[in-house]
Amino acid sequence: MSAAPVLVTWVAVNNDPFERDHETGDPRMGVGGFVPGPTLTLLCDDESTYCGRITDVVLLHRSPDNRATGREQRALQELTSALRDRSFRVHAEAWDGDDPTDHRGVFEFLRDKLPELRRQFPGRELVLHISPGTPSMQTIWVLMAETGFIEPPFTVVKSYRRAERRGRPAIVPVELGIETFYKVYKSSRPLQVGSEDQVVIWDPRRFRTDAMKRVFTEARRFAQLKVPVLIRGERGTGKTTLANWIRSNSPFKRDEQDDRWPSVACGQYSPETMRAELFGYKKGAFTGATSDRSGLLEAAHRDTLFLDEVGDVSPDLQRLLIRAIEEKRYFALGDDAPRESDFRLLTATNIDDRELRTRIAPDFLDRISLLSVTLPPLRDVPDEIPWLWEAVYSAAAGRAGVTKSRAALSDQHHAKVVVSLGRHPLPGNLRDLFRVAYRILAARNDAGDPMSPADAVAYGIESITGPAGTTTVSMSRTVAAAFAHGAVIDDVVAANGTLCTADVLADFKAFLANELRRIGSQSGAKACDLCDVSERSLREWAKTQTTRKNSAGARKPAAECEGP
Repeated sequence: MSAAPVLVTWVAVNNDPFERDHETGDPRMGVGGFVPGPTLTLLCDDESTYCGRITDVVLLHRSPDNRATGREQRALQELTSALRDRSFRVHAEAWDGDDPTDHRGVFEFLRDKLPELRRQFPGRELVLHISPGTPSMQTIWVLMAETGFIEPPFTVVKSYRRAERRGRPAIVPVELGIETFYKVYKSSRPLQVGSEDQVVIWDPRRFRTDAMKRVFTEARRFAQLKVPVLIRGERGTGKTTLANWIRSNSPFKRDEQDDRWPSVACGQYSPETMRAELFGYKKGAFTGATSDRSGLLEAAHRDTLFLDEVGDVSPDLQRLLIRAIEEKRYFALGDDAPRESDFRLLTATNIDDRELRTRIAPDFLDRISLLSVTLPPLRDVPDEIPWLWEAVYSAAAGRAGVTKSRAALSDQHHAKVVVSLGRHPLPGNLRDLFRVAYRILAARNDAGDPMSPADAVAYGIESITGPAGTTTVSMSRTVAAAFAHGAVIDDVVAANGTLCTADVLADFKAFLANELRRIGSQSGAKACDLCDVSERSLREWAKTQTTRKNSAGARKPAAECEGP
């Protein structure tokens, strides 16, 4: 059984909880009692589609500290009392604005409040009731819903009291049907490429850092050109989501393919099967080809093709793709007649430039990287983490199918997670956030012994810091990343107790020794000529790490961990 919807509504000052006489302000009597106002109509009228379905009601109102009138306070108090008498759970949310006709003020309040409500009621339908409130309030509801500012699931509705219906239903959904960019973007999905981090939508309107704003400014510019774009970034930074954003924001797409547009994760195929997947084949082209089959290049005609993990494309296939990119022509397996596909190519990789150049021929790399954009790792844009954590936790709770009570965390608990995430190098980026979220949800939903929110948060954070005495990421790498990015190492110390500086320094020295010896080998120079230590010292540095690895065992006493 799905979770009950949640009603979100402004308080109708003149008609909640009951219709009022305009002259006296007293509730109006009808057959059987007072005439219900719009909120009670939606919740309790036997003709309402929501009658008996809603348990939680969020009442939006002006704060008494900001010119809320006595009538407004009376309406809020009486509506709250009437709802509680009917066993509804009431959540009052005060707006600090003072002008209910101020479109911008209303918008800014709802823009910040709705994500909070989505986090408070993860996965539950928000019923946004637009009948109460000023025309400005009603307009903002509709515009936010139509332009993608509200995270689904939600429904915008208008209520009609009995005297207003004239044959109309009690509750009517409100939808203009505007196909805005963000609606298309959020519903669009690549055909074959999928990952946990793809659930989170990179939303440029929420960016806080110049680095992310620059990335999406470039992406927006590149999206307008039928020119290949290479997307770089560490694993879990959202490269697939950015590819989806570029396609959705470009003219090179066919609307009928929005929910499954042509893409392929190159690493999951052998060269032969990937060629068949991309180019298609004729019946009899190989054993098992019992019928003709079109490939992704055909599906990408007048659209976009996305090759994820492009570094895994074989050399032979690279040469075939060069022709397809240049000439917009290709041959299916077993066919001697050329086919045409006017496609735009997007590619992505998480390997560095040096390794990419060893895997990809220069001619192919030149063609796929005419335009390039790089997504920064989360550790480089820590100011994005608060809203991303909010989005990740909500998405994780929805996917996990947990109840509201077992998913709910206070703002203080969320803040603790955000602080810990900001201190960690997060090598998995968004995937690390999902790892923390799922562990918290698992701890809260343990059927045998559910943890408290505080203990569950600590348990979730352990997925990246490790429990006392362990670490899921090399301690030395974590310290190095913190040094490189000016971060603190509180969590490293807290997770590991005593920080063994001798081990960390030995790891750094071994890294330097191995890199200098590699560079020397490639250039024909002596490693000792590339630095200010002897060849013997370099050998000792590398040997020390090998010896430590081979003899790894119990943790060293603190006295043995002192550096030189």
